[in-house]
Amino acid sequence: MKKILITGGAGKIGSHFISQNKEKYDFIVLDKKRPIDESVDYIIGDLSDVDVLSKACKGVDIVLHLAGIPSADTPFDLVLAANMLGTKNLLDSMLENNISKIIFASSAQTIEGYEKDIQIDETMPTLPGNYYGISKVFGESLLSYLSKSSGVKAICLRIGAYEFPEDFTEMNARDMSAYLHPDDLNQLLNKCIESIDTFDFEIFNAISNNTYKRLNITKAKRLLNYTPQYNSFNLFKLKQ
Repeated sequence: MKKILITGGAGKIGSHFISQNKEKYDFIVLDKKRPIDESVDYIIGDLSDVDVLSKACKGVDIVLHLAGIPSADTPFDLVLAANMLGTKNLLDSMLENNISKIIFASSAQTIEGYEKDIQIDETMPTLPGNYYGISKVFGESLLSYLSKSSGVKAICLRIGAYEFPEDFTEMNARDMSAYLHPDDLNQLLNKCIESIDTFDFEIFNAISNNTYKRLNITKAKRLLNYTPQYNSFNLFKLKQ
């Protein structure tokens, strides 16, 4: 059974992934708060504490890096500390503990600067629309560098508008086009975990099978056999 460290594992994405996979993987959560499922091993702390990171990385096979400030309007000094320096600290600890595999929660905000009627694929240059997006571009770039320099195997998922359908009845056009159902992300995370040995460094767009797709998911379908089951245009009303 693979041992997986989930940074930020007490949040929405980590909690849902753990709930559907705790019999499949051996999880350890690193977060500033306790996980919803306290039967899972966890460590209270954050990415600024190198001693906590070293403890969390012991015996780990794969890191699922979800931790960070997720808000698009976060000031630069906050994303610098939490998202950029925190990611660098985590990767330093991984290398010190001989961990070579990571799945990084990047974001559709890495390309948010493009006009809304343009569909984005992974070959297009990044064009972040805010400091949060810049921090995710930094994470992708750092992992690309470490893949070449240190043999780190990394998959970056550009996660779209991740929401549970029961929490909304309508969405604006942008969020509907970038919508990602939690179960579709769980499928994608499983496929990344099981196939990461076959990649050195890859970026995949991560949204559901929406009628109009802000992000092109052809690459994930082809290389990961990703088969998203949900369509935002069947789940929500368009917010006027």
